[in-house]
Amino acid sequence: MYTRDLQEIPPSFVLNGRPVFGTFRGHPRRFDIRGVYRPYGVIPLPTFITNLRIKSRLIFSFNIGEYIGRISFIDAKIAGFSEVVFWNKNTSQRFAYHSLMGPRKRLIPHNLEAASTSNYSKRRYTRISWNREQNRLSVIFDLKGDSVRPSARGAFSAVFNDSQFAELTSVRPNPTLRRSYASYSSVLPLHGSLTLAYNSGETKTMSESDGVCSFDMTRTYMKFRSHGKSVLGFGEINGKKIAFKLASESHESVDTDKYNCNVLFYDGKPTPLPPVVISHYSGMDKKWIIQDTENMVDLVFTPVSICVNNVNALIVRSVYHTIYGSFEGTLITASGEKVSFKSLAGISENYLIRL
Repeated sequence: MYTRDLQEIPPSFVLNGRPVFGTFRGHPRRFDIRGVYRPYGVIPLPTFITNLRIKSRLIFSFNIGEYIGRISFIDAKIAGFSEVVFWNKNTSQRFAYHSLMGPRKRLIPHNLEAASTSNYSKRRYTRISWNREQNRLSVIFDLKGDSVRPSARGAFSAVFNDSQFAELTSVRPNPTLRRSYASYSSVLPLHGSLTLAYNSGETKTMSESDGVCSFDMTRTYMKFRSHGKSVLGFGEINGKKIAFKLASESHESVDTDKYNCNVLFYDGKPTPLPPVVISHYSGMDKKWIIQDTENMVDLVFTPVSICVNNVNALIVRSVYHTIYGSFEGTLITASGEKVSFKSLAGISENYLIRL
């Protein structure tokens, strides 16, 4: 069966100008990959210029009560993007709110111990903050609606000391040994509420409910053109929290068996997963097949609703398809336990980025 060594977190992910690769237990105090020496070849560009090529992303995904969704912050240095998108699992109704931000010194923090990031305007406010010493992850959004969308207000919280909490950090070549792609992933039990207020005066409230969330952060030296697919399934099976994150991308390492960011969290324990092939030959809105060659991953994702975010800002062009749906299949944990499910909610993504 496939295995990947779990190492202790190094003092830094860049030592003497070279990336430090591997799969690591827990989280670093500072999630930073700046300072790599000549990441784009022999051209001797100063690091303050190559650091501008680092793209960061923070994603909070939630599955609670009758709603499932995702809050994303994207930091492309010259511009920032924020998106809140969620679905009613009973009706499949979609609610999407997008914001474009100008240049900021830092949209996504490096500190994984205690920090926050936010997007605010007269009509929309979103904030994600965390403090491990105070044992709290907090998410708040207050989004004004329009003639098409209702106003939405949500407040979620999670704690890091729960027995079902699990985390893993991976750093892989991107795709050469000169550049790196760093990924932090975690799963936490979630508590919170959500309210929708329509122009008609109707209000729908999901009172205090329990669920599960995925808190993820990535940093990478971007290529001029990148594309890929990723899937996230999360929820509860047999009273145990589960979340799995799988991806197939254009900037993967040459040695994907040794270096990848695929992971399964189940019952508070992480299992590094092998590389996978994600295919949807009949179309993005048809069934996706996700499989590996180690018989640890055998999944089918059935799309329900697609949200498209097409952003053109200066020299940045990105197209994200965020898709709500359900998973059916089987995963194998590191201990050999077989985890099967027939209707596990999840979110997939198909993206194209040009810089």
